[in-house]
Amino acid sequence: MNKFHLLLCFIFIGFINYAQPLKQIKTEKYSVYFDFDKSVLTVDENQKLHNYIDNLGNIVLLSMALEGFCDDRGSVDYNRTLSEKRAKTVEKILIEMASKQKNVEGKGKIELRIVDVDAFELESKRLLNRRVDIYLEYFVNDYINLDKPKDSLPTDVEINERVVKMKNFEDEPLKAGDIIRLDQLFFEGGRAVLLKKSEKQLSKMLKQIQDHPTMKFEIQGHVCCIDTDYFRDAVDEDTGINNLSESRAKAIFEYLIANGIAKERMTYKGYGRDFPLKGKEKNNKRVEILLLDI
Repeated sequence: MNKFHLLLCFIFIGFINYAQPLKQIKTEKYSVYFDFDKSVLTVDENQKLHNYIDNLGNIVLLSMALEGFCDDRGSVDYNRTLSEKRAKTVEKILIEMASKQKNVEGKGKIELRIVDVDAFELESKRLLNRRVDIYLEYFVNDYINLDKPKDSLPTDVEINERVVKMKNFEDEPLKAGDIIRLDQLFFEGGRAVLLKKSEKQLSKMLKQIQDHPTMKFEIQGHVCCIDTDYFRDAVDEDTGINNLSESRAKAIFEYLIANGIAKERMTYKGYGRDFPLKGKEKNNKRVEILLLDI
């Protein structure tokens, strides 16, 4: 008779393929145990799991994996189902934990895999196999800044007034105060890394700036998907700091410098999610240019 080993992965889109590893990334394993033939946690085990989560403190979760086990008693199909039920029990608790990450861009996805492994015969080992193992990869976020209160956010009127000022480079004549949309710039979730499909927009932007040699401007970065009741910006995955919108603006700033634009002509600043656009939330993952002088 075999026991079943079920692997359930919860991976945050946008937290993979690191450009440079975070020094403070940690990995942990925690095991939750079940009574014989049960898929519901005992009161004691449930409390232990919640205590473990609480003790993690303020973290940014990079990935999560669950392994569900059964002992070798029962049929193959029954053990498979019981493994899944146990993993799902723990999954619900951990998804609730992940949903509280109000300063992280992106959503999660779930991948399920079941693997057969050999059975253990000793009763003591059977007890250990009535469990779910939790594997976490995360870093501690020491950079949260709650200094700016909610009532200092832009009003709806200010947000709408800003939208009226939005233009394209082709909308001549341009004037100081206009905000240039760069809606074909695309960033990886949680990072200031541009996707390859942004190349055409980058080239177009560069040419327009080269064609207007007296233009001065501010590069403005924005993010999506965070809760502004709690945070003013999203976490930059590559640094662990809550300044992703600034990092995105700086990436464009550095691109322009590398392509011959004098740094004296431009500045950059991050605006978090202060000025969200209507429509799909992912459209707030963006950079715009505020014209200061023509």
